[in-house]
Amino acid sequence: MADVEWTFSDEEIDNVLEIISDQEDNPFVQKRWEQNVNKAEIEITPEQFWNAHLAALLTSQQRSGPESHVSKFLENEIQTVSLDQCRDADDVAELVSETLESYGGIRYYNNIGDACEVNLERLDSGGWDELDSELEKLVAARTREPEASDSETERNVATYLSEEFAGHGFHRVGSKQARNILQILGLTRYEIPLDSRITKWLNTNFDLPYHVSGSGLSNREYYHFIMDIVQESCSAASVLPCVFDAAVFSSYDTNWTKSSAEAVF
Repeated sequence: MADVEWTFSDEEIDNVLEIISDQEDNPFVQKRWEQNVNKAEIEITPEQFWNAHLAALLTSQQRSGPESHVSKFLENEIQTVSLDQCRDADDVAELVSETLESYGGIRYYNNIGDACEVNLERLDSGGWDELDSELEKLVAARTREPEASDSETERNVATYLSEEFAGHGFHRVGSKQARNILQILGLTRYEIPLDSRITKWLNTNFDLPYHVSGSGLSNREYYHFIMDIVQESCSAASVLPCVFDAAVFSSYDTNWTKSSAEAVF
């Protein structure tokens, strides 16, 4: 595929800087700095990965702001479908789907239950060691300042999660969900989950030659194409995409608190 080199006007770069400046005091954005940007020694436990994987499935196609059913479940009830609970269950899919259905307000609970069952089987059938070797590439990068070349490593690991893990990829984990998992774990700075908030912001604030389609993001190459726009515009503005992502996300919800940001993401 031919490479495309993007250039951005001063106004477009200012728009990137403005959204970050407007949201820099938001607890959600501050948490992103702490969790993904600042140098840190990170150890990812199986329980942390499982919870991040579940959060990515839950937030896939439904609201996940601070007052949403999903956020409240992640804040208060995620232990009911923890790794240990799922391992002890006779039927993982039934446990997860019935727990989510009874909680209320959560969509696609049967799909999420199905994904949890398949993914737990793949993980516990030798997948944990394979997964750890991939995540370690990103863990190592978090011990130092961000480098532009990290974006390629992050993209490769995200693709591994969605397409290659255990020969199949994680079940029901696409490009967006893979990046959600990695971002929740604090492992990524350049690759972000692209959703309707980001595409709406791009269409509103950049003079692009075409409309960015949210439905097209299910295609890996299209996802990478739009991701390149985000990364190159952020590079021109000297900001990290993960901070830009947090700023855009938080601009739609003004009632984030430190406790809600800490508890959910």
